[in-house]
Amino acid sequence: MNIPAERLPDQLARGLAALYVVVGDEPLAAQEASDAIRAAARAAGHSERTVHTVQGRYNWQGIFASGDNLSLFAERRLTEIRIPSGKPGVDGAKALEAYAARLPADTLTLISLPGMDWKAMQSRWFAALAQQGVVVEARPVDRAALPGWIERRLARQDLRADRAALEFLADQVEGNLLAAQQEIDKLALLLPPGAVTLADVEHAVVDVSRLEADALQDALYAGDGARFAQIVVDLRDAGEAVPAILWQVVSAVGLLLRLKLAIAQGDSLSAVMRTLWGRDKQRAPQIERAVKRLGLAQVETALADLALTDRQAKGLERVGDPWDTLLRVGMTLAATHSGRPGNRTR
Repeated sequence: MNIPAERLPDQLARGLAALYVVVGDEPLAAQEASDAIRAAARAAGHSERTVHTVQGRYNWQGIFASGDNLSLFAERRLTEIRIPSGKPGVDGAKALEAYAARLPADTLTLISLPGMDWKAMQSRWFAALAQQGVVVEARPVDRAALPGWIERRLARQDLRADRAALEFLADQVEGNLLAAQQEIDKLALLLPPGAVTLADVEHAVVDVSRLEADALQDALYAGDGARFAQIVVDLRDAGEAVPAILWQVVSAVGLLLRLKLAIAQGDSLSAVMRTLWGRDKQRAPQIERAVKRLGLAQVETALADLALTDRQAKGLERVGDPWDTLLRVGMTLAATHSGRPGNRTR
């Protein structure tokens, strides 16, 4: 069975398959599809997870061994096989055919592949996987369909945009779904539930404080608490509203949390760094250093403080000042694992 990524929730609701193959070069769609499959597997009791990343001269027998060794503590497991190149090689192709012919019991298998041309998708090993499981295609969204995609994503945030606003936003993100999702998240932080006009979108996308807000992200990744605090104070003194810059900080901290959680679940740092896209990819060295420097608890604390900042800015939390809470986020992420201040440079 082949389905586009947007139809995966319906398929999961009807019951789990034993094998899923997520294939495609659209990073947001592939990431969300894989996350949805993992969540459904956990909900179904697949509590033990094994990850195999195929690189170089890979020992394919390890995959069969993990499938044959039943755990004493978990009745069901999730086995992930990641092939970043999309080319398993001769031995790998044979191994995948054999694996598909004898899927391990009490196991949900998730295979991740990049975008593949028609010839590769006609290969015997891929056909064997498709015959035994569900192929989820992480396809790009073309320009004509992008306003509808954005409209559905806004609806999840209780926002309704008019056609002019949807078309403007689609033009700005140029088919980059990660960028589109970032703008949607920003609008959800800036605006109350309800209607979204073209003026709202123009103000959010073409923000006068974009350079300063970008600098906030750089300071967070660098652990430069002094610089972060100075930028926040300058923005406050210039009369900027907290929600106008909060989205940038939330985006940076949310990315760090996603990467830290992936590593905690067994992914390698090099593997999670390959998931970066767009502006985040340009900042990869900064982000990688931040991931190594920070502990998971620090990032979770910072995200909780950002949620508090949002409530304070919207008047839903009457205790505390949102600017002070935002400053605390910078101080939290300027600390090292041991709690000592990190290196701070101007």
